[in-house]
Amino acid sequence: MLGLRRTAVSRRAFVGASGLAAMLAACGETASRSARLTARPYWEPALRVATGALDVLRTFELNIRELGAGSQTPDQFAAAAEARFDTIGALGQGLVPLTPPASASVAHQHLTMAVDALVEIIPTVRAYRDLEEPERIVHVLTLQQRARAAIGAFAEAIGPGRTKDWLLNTIDELGAFRIQTVRVPMLAVLIGPFADEAEARARIGQRLPAIRVSRVYPRWVEAGRYPTPDEADAAARDWQLEDFATRIEDVVDLAFAVDELRAPSAGRWTERAWLSRTEFDVTGLAASAAGDLVVAIARNGAVQALAPSGEPLWSRSLRVPLARAAVSDDGGLMAAHGFDLMLLDSEGEPIWRSPARPDNQLLEDVVFAPDGNWLVARSTNASGQGHVFAFDRGGSRWGTQPYISAAGVALNPRTGTVAVASSKQGENQIVLITPQGNLDQRFGVDGELHSVLFTSSGEHTVAVTSQSSQIFDSASGDLVWQIGYPSSAAIRMPRNDTIVLAGPNGLGAFSFTGNQLWQVPGLTVDRLLVTNSYVIAQVSERALVVIRSDGTQLGQLVTSSEIRAVAAAPAADLLLTANAERAIEAWQLPEIEPAAG
Repeated sequence: MLGLRRTAVSRRAFVGASGLAAMLAACGETASRSARLTARPYWEPALRVATGALDVLRTFELNIRELGAGSQTPDQFAAAAEARFDTIGALGQGLVPLTPPASASVAHQHLTMAVDALVEIIPTVRAYRDLEEPERIVHVLTLQQRARAAIGAFAEAIGPGRTKDWLLNTIDELGAFRIQTVRVPMLAVLIGPFADEAEARARIGQRLPAIRVSRVYPRWVEAGRYPTPDEADAAARDWQLEDFATRIEDVVDLAFAVDELRAPSAGRWTERAWLSRTEFDVTGLAASAAGDLVVAIARNGAVQALAPSGEPLWSRSLRVPLARAAVSDDGGLMAAHGFDLMLLDSEGEPIWRSPARPDNQLLEDVVFAPDGNWLVARSTNASGQGHVFAFDRGGSRWGTQPYISAAGVALNPRTGTVAVASSKQGENQIVLITPQGNLDQRFGVDGELHSVLFTSSGEHTVAVTSQSSQIFDSASGDLVWQIGYPSSAAIRMPRNDTIVLAGPNGLGAFSFTGNQLWQVPGLTVDRLLVTNSYVIAQVSERALVVIRSDGTQLGQLVTSSEIRAVAAAPAADLLLTANAERAIEAWQLPEIEPAAG
């Protein structure tokens, strides 16, 4: 029997002296009566190991469910397991120095069995990768069962009390299911031989989505698996026509079936709210404010739309190269763009008969107007200089003049006035343009611009340079405040005028009058997003740090493979990632309770 648990963070964490003291007392150890609680020699670290093991089990069982549902392949399951190796290793390191008292010897044996089972998953998954033996995945499922049973036995062995009840309740919240494994004979078509993987990649190119030289058949690359000899022979002939040598070998695939016995409890934010697979490598991701329309695009022009729970709605091939996508706040329109711009409705039907190509430059940004009925697109080139163009359902409305070089663009949330950050030939300025395309205001800026923002009322315009952010009165163009914080990225929180800046000093948040609200020093940010309640900073190819709007950290999210695109649905506090495994994942950030009073 396997299970999946989802539970709130507060149910899991050992916080507060009184809570920990009660748990230690229930395990036969008493805390000091002094105000400061001292660490106990065994039970406190043992309970932390047990809690960490349950955390790992919850993640494994989530992925096992997806494996059984067909939304995850064995290779993707292995990649997800590898993402937990460091955590599993830390559990082993935490267990080694523990010396249990006599009263805890039986409980300690069960805890050791649980951690040993989890640690054994590491070489098992590595062997699956190296030996290409699907049976290793079956053994991982067995090890997961063994670890869960041992944690249950540990909970039973610690004696009656709050700790035992808490652990058993946590295990129960995992839910329960059975998974059945069936071995399916297949025929693998291999192409080669190649001197090494570099030669294989050079010759195969884009013909295969992934290229890996087989460990079982060295110098050969698997090109596909087929259930019948006729299908395998046909595939081999196609490769032979392209001057590749082929061979066909017997292999075994695994098929999984899940029988759910008891639904899991609600999960915490690091557990996916949903996962959806695409048939293409995602290069751009966008969502409406409430997350009721999610759009993924591929470089080859493919577009996939998803419903709020991740179900596919429709797909299209736009037949033009794409770089990014944008969705209006209400989800009524979406734009897909590369060198061309395509406008589609929520059903994927094109608004224009043919794509727009305003100036033969890459369209870097698309921003929808507050009413969602028109948009502006910013182009750029290798020199970082471009223009801004406005479009509506009827097509082109206007474009900027040659003297303006667009480094950034923003729309006034109240009036729709367009702000363009322009740095050209040493002239740095903000240019404000009315929705009809008329010049509204111009004012000079100290320093080369990289972005521009409006405050929520639109009364102030924020010009962002690498050295400072300068706040101007939108009507008069007067400089009213300045934030002396170096930055390479800037964004405004949707529900207030908090300006978030990322740069060499880390991540900082400021009021638009220049007061620093909080800072996370030393944080190197690759991408920056916000929702109504959170700031999201991508800090590596697989990791994102999530920070509450008051500057306290919610935690870090580590994905199972490289993140290719990210997006947020601000009103829903929903984070979306697309990874190298062609998976779009949704992460529901927890609701923040309003402060008392």
